[in-house]
Amino acid sequence: MSDRRGVVIGTAGHVDHGKTALVRALTGVETDRWRQERERGLTIDIGFAPFSLASDVEAGIVDVPGHEDFLKNMLAGATGIDVLLLVIAADEGPMPQTHEHLAIARLLGISRGVVALTKSDKVDDDWLALAVETTHELMAEDQQQEAWRVIPVSATTGEGLNNLRVALKAAAQDAKVRPTDDLFRLPVDRGFSIHGTGTVVTGTIWSGAVRVGESLRLFPGGESLRVRGLQVHGDKRQEATAGRRCAVAVVGATPTEAERGSVLVADSAWCPLDRLGVRVRMLPKARQPLEHGQRIRVYLGTREVMARTLTFEREPISAGSSGWAVLALESPLLARTRDRAILRFYSPLATIGGARIVDLDPARSWMDHVEVWHRILEGSEAAAFEGAVELAGTKGLSIEEAPLRVGYSSVKIDQAASQALCKRIGKFWFSSDTMEIALQAVEETMHRLHKSNRRATGVSKEALRSVLVPNYALDLIENAISQLLREDRLEENGPLLSLPDQGAQLTQEEIEACDRLLATIVSGGLQPPRVTDLAQDLKLSRPVLDDLLRLLQEQGVTKAVTPEIHVAKAELDRMVVVVQDLLANRDPAPPTVFKEALGVSRKYLIPLLGYLDQEGVTKRTEEGRVLSP
Repeated sequence: MSDRRGVVIGTAGHVDHGKTALVRALTGVETDRWRQERERGLTIDIGFAPFSLASDVEAGIVDVPGHEDFLKNMLAGATGIDVLLLVIAADEGPMPQTHEHLAIARLLGISRGVVALTKSDKVDDDWLALAVETTHELMAEDQQQEAWRVIPVSATTGEGLNNLRVALKAAAQDAKVRPTDDLFRLPVDRGFSIHGTGTVVTGTIWSGAVRVGESLRLFPGGESLRVRGLQVHGDKRQEATAGRRCAVAVVGATPTEAERGSVLVADSAWCPLDRLGVRVRMLPKARQPLEHGQRIRVYLGTREVMARTLTFEREPISAGSSGWAVLALESPLLARTRDRAILRFYSPLATIGGARIVDLDPARSWMDHVEVWHRILEGSEAAAFEGAVELAGTKGLSIEEAPLRVGYSSVKIDQAASQALCKRIGKFWFSSDTMEIALQAVEETMHRLHKSNRRATGVSKEALRSVLVPNYALDLIENAISQLLREDRLEENGPLLSLPDQGAQLTQEEIEACDRLLATIVSGGLQPPRVTDLAQDLKLSRPVLDDLLRLLQEQGVTKAVTPEIHVAKAELDRMVVVVQDLLANRDPAPPTVFKEALGVSRKYLIPLLGYLDQEGVTKRTEEGRVLSP
C-alpha cells in the first residue's frame, strides 16, 4: 500500500463558469463522460480525474454539474470531498449556484478550499480586481470560515494554473486526514458491468480500508459481496484506503443492486435506520422556517430519501438558526454519529440547511436527551463517549456498535474510555448512573418477588433474570447481583437468592399446616401419601400445598422422588444405607430383592429405584442393579 495520503478535491460553482475546462487544464482529463455533455457543453453528471499534486499526496478531482436541475448529482459528487475548488467566472462573479454550492460545502464541514477565478483572460485588470474583492466578500459572509486563497486563472491561456496548483497543494496538505483504521464505508456513486470483470462500483472511501478478497455488505439490501479487484484512478491495488476515489469489482451483486445511493461497508455493526436524531443548521437565506411534521429531502452520502421532521417541542427552526430534531425517514439510511446530511424542501426544491447526526434510532423520549446530544457533538472525545454510553442506558453500548454511535474509530474510543466515568462489563459499556440503577432495580425486583411469593425462602436467579432482562442487559444484571452479594445486600442459598431477613413469610395457619404436612410425610416412611391425596387429607388448596412442599425441600427436610411423591430426607438416607449394605457383596439384584428389603409396594418401588439411579447410588444393568462405581 502507498504511504501517500488520499485527498479528494471537489469542484463547485455556477453553470458555465468553466469547472470542467479548468479540470481538463489541470489534469489533461475530460471529465464529461457522456456524449450529450460534450455536445451541449453542459456537465450533467459527476466526473473524475486523477491529479498529480504532491509526492506525499494521492489526489483526485471530482467534477460536479453546476446547473440547478442537476443539484442532486452535485450532492452525490460532494460526498467525501476534502478540499473544495470553488469556481467563479471573473466576468460574471458569484451567481445563485455559487452561493448554494458554497453553502452546501460549509454544511458538509468542508473547511479547506481554494477559489479559482476563471476566464480571467476575458476581463481587464480593474474588472478582475473587482471580481477578487467581490469573492473575498462572499467568503467573509461566514465568519467561522478560514480565509481561502483566490487565484485568477485561465483554462484557455494557462495563466495562473501553477499558482492554483500551489494553493491546492497547501490546502490538501492542511486538510483533515481521513482515518484508515476506522470502519470501512464507501457511498456508491456509480454501478456498472464490465465484460470479464462483472459488477463494478465506484465511490470515495469515507473511512477505513478495503482489500482484495474481503467480504463486504451492500446496503440498503444487505447483500453479502466479495471484493474481486480494486483500482484507484485506473491503477490496480491490493488495498485502498480512506480519502481515495476507488473502483471495486465485486462478486454477489448486479449493477442494478449496486446503483448510486447504495453503500458498501465491511463491519457487521452497520444496520439500516429509519429514525435519526440530528442538530439542524438552517441557512440564513432559507425561504421559510423548518416546521414540525414538514416533509423534506435528506441527502447523506450519495443517497436521497424523504423524511418527516420532528422538531424540539414542535417549534419551527427559523432561517439562520439551529435546533434539535428527529428525522423520521421514509426509506432507511446507513449512518453514524457525526455524519453530515443536506436538507432540502420537498417542494419547491431548495436547499434549506444541513443536519449533523447525533443519535441513531433515538428514543421516543428524545427531547429529554438533547443535553446529552450537545455533549456528544460539542464535548471532548471522552465526553462524547460518556454521552453515547448514557444514551445506551441499561442495554449498554456494545464494543461493536461504539464506533457508529460515538462517531470515532475504535482506537479513539479506547483512548476516550480510559478517561471516561464508565465501566466495561463483558462486551458492553455502562455509565456509573446506570450501574446504580441496575443495583436498585435488582433490590426492588427482589422485594416484589418476595412479596408475591411470600411462602418461598428465596427467588431463583432465573425468575429474577426473566423479570429484568427485557429492559436490562444480562451482563449488567449479573454484575449487579455479584456486587449485592459482595456487599451482603443479597444472600445466596444454592440456586436461590434472597434479601437479608426476607425468608419465607407464613401465617400462623400456614405454619401449622406445614407442620402437619411434614408429620404426614414422615409418618408415611417410604410410602407417604401422594400429593393429590395430601391436598384432600390436609384440606389444603393446591397452590398452598405446592408452596409448602417447595419450602420443605428448600429447608432440606424432604425430597421429591417424583412430582407426586415427596419423602422425608432422613428416610431416603436410611434407604441408601440399606441398599448399599444389600449390594455390598452380591451379584446384581432384581427389583424383587429391593421390594422385600425396603418393604414397599411396586407402586412406590419403581420411583424409589429410579431415585437411587438418579442419585448415583445404584446402576441398572441387564442382570439387575449394582452399586454405582
